[in-house]
Amino acid sequence: MSVTVDDIKKSLRIDLTDDDSMIQMYIDTATQYVLDAVDSSTTTAVLSKYEQFDFAVSLLTQFWYSNRNSDMKETPYQVVSMIQQLRGKTLV
Repeated sequence: MSVTVDDIKKSLRIDLTDDDSMIQMYIDTATQYVLDAVDSSTTTAVLSKYEQFDFAVSLLTQFWYSNRNSDMKETPYQVVSMIQQLRGKTLV
């Protein structure tokens, strides 16, 4: 499973389609961010079998979208926690 624009819109209770392309850009960037933070030598296919991957991508996307007009200096703790858990799984 991978995170979709509809998943994010449902989670944030967004009905309009005006920001769909922006949300997709956030999903794509969050996917790459989490992938690189875990292990840039692995692939999305490898990480996507873990629920933490989609959860981290979804949380990060929602955070970026919800805070797009403010100064975001830190990655949310929950995303960092999911990344750390994924690091442990990819070492096995």
